[in-house]
Amino acid sequence: MKIEKANTEELKQSVQLYKEAFPVHNIFQKPEDEVFNYLETIEGELIVAIEDDKVVGGLLIVYEEKIPEHTRARFKHIAVAKDHQHKGVGSELLKKAEEIVGKGKIEIHAAETEEELAEFYKKNGYEVEGELKSHYRPGEKCTILGKVLE
Repeated sequence: MKIEKANTEELKQSVQLYKEAFPVHNIFQKPEDEVFNYLETIEGELIVAIEDDKVVGGLLIVYEEKIPEHTRARFKHIAVAKDHQHKGVGSELLKKAEEIVGKGKIEIHAAETEEELAEFYKKNGYEVEGELKSHYRPGEKCTILGKVLE
């Protein structure tokens, strides 16, 4: 498996991956062409995991402040194809994203419906730093997780 910044063809392959991974998400419920446009124009770096020339995972790195001494970034939209889940793809994407960021602080927002995702991040060294009320949808909490990279 290789992990790299997504090119146009890989972005096209990623559309269905994201539609399946996020059935309850404002952008990923839209038509495929709108999802592709979102992935193509979003600020940040989308990295993808590729196996046998097929995208099997993705993660978006969004920079809030990018400086060598202490970059601040958010990781968003981590997704792994159903047939590749629990095989280390997500952990490898996370490891690569952390390498790309280097020194700094990473924050993750996990919706209440993404409890398994929050547990995944905790297993990979992220700590719960707080909660937000009605962040993504009315009445739904959002857990904030963080990790300092040194």
